[in-house]
Parts: sequence; structure tokens; C-alpha cells
Amino acid sequence: MKNILLISLAAIAMAGCNSGSKKAADKAAATAIRQFEIKEAWRTDTILMTPESVILDRKRDVLYITNLNFEPRKKDGNGFISRSDRNGKIIELKWIEGLSSPKGMGIIGDTLFAADVDELVLMDINRGEIIRKIPIEGAGMLNDITTDGKGNLYFSDTDRNKIHKYSGGQVTEWLAEGLNGPNGLLAGEVRLLVASQGGNDFASFDLNSQSRELLADSIGRGDGIAYTGIPGYYIVTDWSGEIFMVNPDRTRTSLLSTKEMGSNTADIEYIAEVNLLLVPTFFKNSIVAYKLTEKPIN
Repeated sequence: MKNILLISLAAIAMAGCNSGSKKAADKAAATAIRQFEIKEAWRTDTILMTPESVILDRKRDVLYITNLNFEPRKKDGNGFISRSDRNGKIIELKWIEGLSSPKGMGIIGDTLFAADVDELVLMDINRGEIIRKIPIEGAGMLNDITTDGKGNLYFSDTDRNKIHKYSGGQVTEWLAEGLNGPNGLLAGEVRLLVASQGGNDFASFDLNSQSRELLADSIGRGDGIAYTGIPGYYIVTDWSGEIFMVNPDRTRTSLLSTKEMGSNTADIEYIAEVNLLLVPTFFKNSIVAYKLTEKPIN
């Protein structure tokens, strides 16, 4: 009887171990980091003039591209916005003129916003013209823009280590601490994601408390941010010429480096429904589109 009892207990213990191992394996598989790759799909003609940012207007199914026309901080009045279709065909090179060095963009309703050196520029999309310029006192180099889906807009000042907020027609200083060359922005429901050129990192700031949380380091001169549509996975670019996937476990994977070609990777747009990443090449004067695909798990 004693031997039978011992055998039974051992069998139960082994079954428990096997069950625990299976649960651990299932959990590990569920949390395994997914692997991705990108492959060029198309590129525009090289008639753009130092393109810095690209954004999709879903209502009109067109792309808008900012052209700073070489000098990122100069108030020279030679910057402009281009229009392109989804396949990279330039519809109108100089659609809206009268800007200086426009960079990041955002869309609220029928208004297109652009960060332009020391001004927030508002443009009427239907009429294709500038309707207002809001000077930002003490600005250094206004850079990226993001909208939060509630009619609010956030924009970075890389040189002054600030993030401003536009709401209800008014601009306020939203954050001026804990920043180091903030560039790329992406607003979510409860946090603002920031890619920094000075800190070479990718972090989040709580929209209420403004508390900071590091999500990834060593990303170079952080520029564009895009959400893949897959929880925890974000595409972040290094302006110098590298594209990273930042993973849920706060690791990062390089998807592509274009540094040897001298091709920059600036402020990106990602169209999740077709897995298409749009990348302004800055001095190479084109937008390059890449198809993002997930690698199979071996």
C-alpha cells in the first residue's frame, strides 16, 4: 500500500510539473517578440525639395508632403506643401506655398497644420491656402506635430526642449522639463510618445501627470514615430538613416539602415490597413514606401 501511494503521489507530481511546463511554454509563446521586415514598394520622383514629413489625408485619400527646401531653420519663405496619390505620383508639387521650412503636420477637420520654424501654420485644405500663422514666442525650431483625436494638437520645439499644445484656437506650453531635443510625437488616449534627437531615446509622457517612462534607448537622432496597429509595436526612425521596430519588451530591432547611401529617414507615416510605411528621405528628395511584413516563427 505504501509503495502504491508513493507511485500515485509521484504520478500526480509529474502531471503537475508537465501541466506547469505547458502553461509556462504557452505563456512564453504568447509573449514571444514578433519579427518584422520591410521591402521597398515604390518611391516618388526626386522632384521634391528636402521632404521632411508625409501624412495621409484619409478623407481625400491623398498624401501631403512638407518641403523645407534645404534649410531647416531659415525664415526664407521658400518652403511648400506637395500633394501625392497613394502610389507616390506627385499630383501638385507646390500645392501650398508661402512657408519657410515646414516639418511635421497634423489634420483636424478640414484644416492642415504645419510646424514652420517659429510658427504654427494653419491651412484650409479645401481651398489649398494658408489661413493663419500663429507665432510661438521664443521658439527655436518647431518640429513634429500630432493630434489626439479630441481636437487637440501637440508640437515639439527641438531646440528649446519644449512641447506646446494647441487647443480651442490657443497655444500653451505643455511641457518644458525632462526633454532632450524632442522631435517625433505620437499622441494616444492617455500618453504622448516622444522620440528625441538629443537623448537618442523613445519615451512616453502621461497626458495628465506628465510623468516620463523610457520605452527604448539608442535609437540615434529620434525622428518619426508610427503605430503598427499591433499592441506594443512602434516604428521609430533615426533621422541619420535607420528604421527601428520598438517591441513591447522595450527592445528594438533594426528594420533597415540607409546610412551608407546617405539617405535620411525623417518623419514617417504608416498606413496600417495596407502595411505601408512612408519615409521622407530629406536630402535625397523623395518619399520611399516600404511594405511591412511579419516573419514566420520557425
